[in-house]
Amino acid sequence: MSESNTERTQSKVFGEVAELYHAVRPDYPDGLYNWMIETSSVNGHDLLLDIGCGTGKSSAPFLRRGFTVLGVEPDSMMARVALRELGDLDTFSIEQLPLDELRTIPSQASLVYAGQSWHWMNPETRFESVASLLNPDGWLCVFWNRPEQTQQSFDTEMDALYDELAPSLNAGSSKIRLPGLKAAIAADSPKDEFDLSGLFEPVHTYEESWEKVMSSDEHVQSLMTQSDHRMLPEESRIELFSRVQELIDNDGGRYKQRFTTHAYAARLSV
Repeated sequence: MSESNTERTQSKVFGEVAELYHAVRPDYPDGLYNWMIETSSVNGHDLLLDIGCGTGKSSAPFLRRGFTVLGVEPDSMMARVALRELGDLDTFSIEQLPLDELRTIPSQASLVYAGQSWHWMNPETRFESVASLLNPDGWLCVFWNRPEQTQQSFDTEMDALYDELAPSLNAGSSKIRLPGLKAAIAADSPKDEFDLSGLFEPVHTYEESWEKVMSSDEHVQSLMTQSDHRMLPEESRIELFSRVQELIDNDGGRYKQRFTTHAYAARLSV
């Protein structure tokens, strides 16, 4: 079925590939969850909110640790996968609506977190919305897996390919190759956003680097879940994916990609 970009919103295209998103998007390191739990001092009696929970990838590690999680996800297809994967647990539930429309929850949350999703929340209201859902000692944590700009032997050919088929994705110093590289925020950094909101105490930060061997299939499948690529005209997108895969296959079929998990957490200011 052909697509009309005039009828599609970039923040809502993930549902088109919800199953693929769940299969290929990388998980988060265990160290991140240990850090969030230690930093926020949450325990098994506390309610956690996963904002923009998608298919539940960022909730599953908390659930395995015995926490109760309420997911908030406006996309019906993403929410369906999350419920299929996690809905048999009585410690997981989901509200299918945007953060701005979440008015009531079972109890005030001790931790609100957003994995790979905070930049899709309304920048005018997201901090205020979260603050209204937190208990007085509650925390907000936002985090991303971001690929590092490592050098690959096929970079020159890849640049030429993007210049030909998707020049807008190849402009400037940040060349969009994998999900997470580009995160739209309203300040120079998420830390600055916390500070500018005036609603939270000083920010705690976490970083962990790790590597993943990417095959040409995995690379292209990852691109299929990336909103910038999904917003390309369908014909251009299909040709781009085909030629990207061919290029990597001709260069050995796989490569090593370094990622860094970045997290920012702060307690509600009272």
